[in-house]
Amino acid sequence: MKSCPIATNVLSKASFFSVLSLSLFPFTGFADNKLEEEMFGGNSSSAPAATSTQPSAAPGTTSPTSAAEATKSAPASEQLTLGGRLELQFVGSKTTSQNIGDAQFLQTSKAELYLDSRPTDELRGFVKGTLSNNGATSAAPAISVSETWIKWSGRGGLFTTLGKQKLKWGAATFWNPTDFLAVQPKDPFAPVDVRPGANLLKLHMPFEKSGNNLYLLADFENATKSNDPRIAGRAEFNFALAGLSGELTSTVAGGRKKPLQLGIDLNTSAGPVDLVVESAWTRKSNRDFYRRITAADGSTEVESYSRSGETIGQVVAGLRYDLKYSESDSANLSIEYFWNDFGADDSIIEAVSFLRGQTQRLYLAKKYLGTSLVLLQPGSFNDSSIIVSGLWNLTDKSWFSRAAWTEKLSVKSNLILAVTRAGGLGEFRGGIPSSVAAEIRKSGRLGDLGNTLNALEGLSQEWTLSATAGIDL
Repeated sequence: MKSCPIATNVLSKASFFSVLSLSLFPFTGFADNKLEEEMFGGNSSSAPAATSTQPSAAPGTTSPTSAAEATKSAPASEQLTLGGRLELQFVGSKTTSQNIGDAQFLQTSKAELYLDSRPTDELRGFVKGTLSNNGATSAAPAISVSETWIKWSGRGGLFTTLGKQKLKWGAATFWNPTDFLAVQPKDPFAPVDVRPGANLLKLHMPFEKSGNNLYLLADFENATKSNDPRIAGRAEFNFALAGLSGELTSTVAGGRKKPLQLGIDLNTSAGPVDLVVESAWTRKSNRDFYRRITAADGSTEVESYSRSGETIGQVVAGLRYDLKYSESDSANLSIEYFWNDFGADDSIIEAVSFLRGQTQRLYLAKKYLGTSLVLLQPGSFNDSSIIVSGLWNLTDKSWFSRAAWTEKLSVKSNLILAVTRAGGLGEFRGGIPSSVAAEIRKSGRLGDLGNTLNALEGLSQEWTLSATAGIDL
């Protein structure tokens, strides 16, 4: 797994560690595009439907009919499209030691804008950027560009995309270990994938009759030499066998001085029950691992070691069930278990690995559990949806729960009200327990991370209330 750099700003480090406790969006990770449109009042990506790469059959994977193919049917009026989405967010958060009157309050704004050009049926260009402000009067707005790509079709049905583009690989909801080329892990609570794209060359060969797809990609992200790019291949196959139907996907990625990665996704359904399995294996990992050892004097120390010669596995297994509770209403119940051999089975090692920048949120521990319940248009609330979800870190025993109400104000606007509650001590509480911090200090592995550890020690996010208003431009 790619290492993330240590943040130099202590406050941003603490915010990163507790990001789930400050999530502003309801859970929609397993929802397909149709579900997202019903919940959020329009296409969830704030771009024409042709830009979507997420199929309903296997959420989080690349669509059998991607944006490039859709250009063939684009009417002349869509040859140049401008649009985007504006969001205003209001968040109040309280830690365990705070009185309600001292709770922190934050107002942010974000404008996502895109330009979609289709000069011919075989050519398309796309640019998407974001202008955001965290509410501080003295801070300048942040500008970022998440996508800039050109896509064209050639002979034999081959489609080529070049530039900064997004991929959504993986069939699971909360964790996607097979999302090998992602710049950073996805936020499973965000209705829109706000991650930046990666600089890629993608070749796509679709097979329309079967719905199968083959991909060959070159990843130029952070490449400085001609032999630096990673190469990846991906194959998606639809199947129907013995009453089961779904999609099976195989992915492989590797490169010079890069880990060799193999992934398999399975998304299948039998009646109202869906089974999801996502598994990844990594060889030649270049990250550091940590373990506790007993020194000669009987004290406990933490040492680093390499697992480059091992094959490291990650497996997500989940069930989704559509429960019909009235003649016209149904609920979707989802549960997932994540076994992560990159993670730690010890809360002290988990904290050291995070402080050293070797693991990222949602991938710190060896074992996780996630659940969600989604109610779309319950009863007479035809413009509403309710989402309740929870995550458990089974290593440090911390947990995170969220309840959100989404009200569709119009076809292009919505209002989201959410409350989150964090508990336990560890990742989802947003800090490092004092007992763990004391062990890290005694281990001799602290180095230059003392200030960061001091800032995270005892930090305990408790409640967060948020309101988000959005409108498609």
